Amino acid sequence: MKDEVKMSGFKDLYQFFMTAKVRKFSFYISFGDAEDQALADYRLQEVVYKPAKMKKPSSNDVTLVLEPLSQPDFKAIIETKSELRVEFFHEGRVHYFDVEVGFVNASDLGLGFSAKLPEQVSVKQRRDLLRLPATRDEHINMTIGGQKIDVIDVSGGGASVLIPQANIYDVEVGKAIKHIELNVDGFSAKASGEVRHMRAHSNGLNLVVGLRFIFFGLNDEDDLLHLVKRKLASLSRKEAIIA
Repeated sequence: MKDEVKMSGFKDLYQFFMTAKVRKFSFYISFGDAEDQALADYRLQEVVYKPAKMKKPSSNDVTLVLEPLSQPDFKAIIETKSELRVEFFHEGRVHYFDVEVGFVNASDLGLGFSAKLPEQVSVKQRRDLLRLPATRDEHINMTIGGQKIDVIDVSGGGASVLIPQANIYDVEVGKAIKHIELNVDGFSAKASGEVRHMRAHSNGLNLVVGLRFIFFGLNDEDDLLHLVKRKLASLSRKEAIIA
């Protein structure tokens, strides 16, 4: 599934990032390789516009300054001219843009960096329209920070899960939950997830939480979607035989 270019052009991009700064969007960057990755969150501290005289405004006239939002539990290495993919949640979907690091600066929470305005912002295609029931499927498992979590259903883009009521102060709509590991049959992936919605379960012991995934692996989202489709087709065939 091909991702869609959400916005491009100097005016739209500049206005968007100015809004993102005011609204204090959280931005996420993955570090590490496919086997061992971690996620760091950033906030847009400055959007600096220095127009060139007698020239049409361009992305090179704008510098984005991003600073760590929290202290990561790993050492993030950022160097000048590094190419980074920056992801964020907006309107219930995962968006992203690619930048080349200009300057690196140290802060109390780790390394921040600056980059020129990207040429475009893309949005990942929706992969949550097909939802696979998981309550009775022993081959679907998820952990958060090593703690096993009950999964209600899973899609190519997210999942509905049960989180103990005792963790209510650790869960906030619009914020990310880190250190997620998902296993579906032979598929295994690490991810973080935005809390899209939450409510109390009828048993009073759990929260029903809807998550939207940010996967670390390049093809994890498409691979999971393919697996969800295949398992749903298998379930449909079994239901047809029983009927």
